Amino acid sequence: MTIKRPFILITFLMILLNSLNNQVIAQTDNIYDDLLVLLVNEEYKDCYNKSIKYTLKEKTKKDPLPYLFAAKSSYEMSRDHKYTEEFPKAFKTAMSFAAKYRKKDKKYTYKEDAEEFINEFKMVIIEEVENYILEGTDKTYGKAVSLSKKISDMDPEDYGAKLLYALLCTLTKNNSKAKEVLKICIPKLEEYGKNKFSLKYMNKSQQFILRFSLMEYANYYKAKDPAKAKIMLDYGIHLFYDENEFSKISYIMDYKLVYDNL
Repeated sequence: MTIKRPFILITFLMILLNSLNNQVIAQTDNIYDDLLVLLVNEEYKDCYNKSIKYTLKEKTKKDPLPYLFAAKSSYEMSRDHKYTEEFPKAFKTAMSFAAKYRKKDKKYTYKEDAEEFINEFKMVIIEEVENYILEGTDKTYGKAVSLSKKISDMDPEDYGAKLLYALLCTLTKNNSKAKEVLKICIPKLEEYGKNKFSLKYMNKSQQFILRFSLMEYANYYKAKDPAKAKIMLDYGIHLFYDENEFSKISYIMDYKLVYDNL
């Protein structure tokens, strides 16, 4: 009997450790069906509140999906007036959690779950950015630079958003940050300039924001430094000057007109 007890104890400990390991793995690979059901049933408030709880729990706070569900549910609430009083900052909250989600999901493991939402969300945000730029005041440029940074954070592969952020940093007199971000953009833009198939690997919002940003950059510099403006448009000439079979956005003549007028 004295021989068997240690063996039984060791066996029990091994079973317990395996059980704990399985629990940890289960938490890491949790698909959060409870949150999905709430979202699909349009119970956005409950989905948001439950998502937040997951982001605060020790076992689940490193999982990307709760942050994605928090972003999705908050975004939906921002579109419905019935939530305005209780969640007046739902839109900002959605941007924040979308950025946090992408930071957690560095390898974009949940791309299939996130891309359509992030793509749509970015298109809404870039419309706001465009309106702020059109107003052209220090205050609106400040708002635009903040939004462009959020777009970059929620989609690190969007180099058009990075370029726009760099330009807006220049407009808000943050030249050191503008140079820092532009340094990251240029190698990718040069790659686009050499490869007419680049659009094939971009989603709709990435294509739209890249075209918008190249044109904004050129419009800003065409009087101050036409050569600089032309170099920037050259990066997108294979992509936007003429119609491109890989384009997911509607063709417009604006790019050609801006380029030809330089």
